[in-house]
Amino acid sequence: MINQAALFCISDMPVCKTKSSAKSANKIYTKEIAISSNFSGNISFKGKIIDSHVHVGKFGKEFYTQQDLDIFIKSPLRNGDTIEKMIVSNSSCIDTEGILNEIDGHKQLIKIVGNNPKIAAIAVCQPNLTNGKTKFIEKIFKENPGRYVGLKFHPRSMQLAANDKRYDNYMRFANKHKLPCLFHSDRTYDKHYEGGYVGKRCNYSRPEQIYELARRHKNVPVVLGHMGGNEGRNTKAAVDVIVDSIENNSATLYADISWVNCDTAEKPDIIEAIKRLKNTSQGDKTDRLLFGTDAPIGRFGGKGEFGIKPFDAYQKVIVDVKNSIRQAFSPEEADALIEKIFYKNAQDLFFSKKNTSLNLKTKIIASCTTILSAALILICGKKHNKNNRTAV
Repeated sequence: MINQAALFCISDMPVCKTKSSAKSANKIYTKEIAISSNFSGNISFKGKIIDSHVHVGKFGKEFYTQQDLDIFIKSPLRNGDTIEKMIVSNSSCIDTEGILNEIDGHKQLIKIVGNNPKIAAIAVCQPNLTNGKTKFIEKIFKENPGRYVGLKFHPRSMQLAANDKRYDNYMRFANKHKLPCLFHSDRTYDKHYEGGYVGKRCNYSRPEQIYELARRHKNVPVVLGHMGGNEGRNTKAAVDVIVDSIENNSATLYADISWVNCDTAEKPDIIEAIKRLKNTSQGDKTDRLLFGTDAPIGRFGGKGEFGIKPFDAYQKVIVDVKNSIRQAFSPEEADALIEKIFYKNAQDLFFSKKNTSLNLKTKIIASCTTILSAALILICGKKHNKNNRTAV
């Protein structure tokens, strides 16, 4: 059965409207788990992973805590991969029933995740409730330096189109503090499912709407969460605007691949996105793709889906994406792409500025130490010379 709450959160979760279609999906998914396990020996594992799209907090009937993430991050996955970081937002600020405001959402998030070094927080922003004023977000960042690595927006849940001017002050704040902004992105076209269900074109979170906002703030890194939908024309629409932004130097767009081609071991739309970004007129731009899952929502949390446990579902998506890359590119290209998409791109986007800042502080401290040491030597030297002259 379809999980309506999860469907609302993500761009386009797989839908089973009838018992027969659910049973069919169960057989397919179980088979894909087995296929993934068989292929795992052909893939370079034991790599570092940053999951750039993760949640805690309330969503629908669920309330996700750090324990829901611990199953992925406390020890290496069975294939040897290690989840180095999860970039986490509080879905209690997204869920429309009993929604928390920016301040209370921050407090709850910190209470849930504590000081876990593997969890990096991004702050959920609510320009619909603040009328575009950023005083609460400014307060949160001022009182919690170094705690957050980005901002999160969910235009669909806010029912505030992504090109609305109420986002602009938040984007200016992001630009000032060099913060990436993760946007929920959604369908450009209607999506027809087995059983007659139709996922309608989104009025609020389409890639073109996010792109319009990003063009107004071209230096702010903007991530299209879910790459505009989970397959076909909708993911292509997201890649279209990313490529256009690169070709015209009009915005700084990225995408995460959460839920893209989520129900098959093959990942044709992810591979197509990689190929297009490898071959832009500006060169290889595959640094614009990030691994993400939306965990622990849907199959990645609770009791899982189709009889598959969350841990197995999580490992499956990693194996499937890596294997698809391996099949589409040479071994050398595949290794480089896997490292970039699963780790390096997110590391550079969310954390390199902090490393640069840290290095800068270290250099300043070292320079000050050197200057101070030189000054002390000079002073001591003068005092020594003076004492010598007095002795003579």
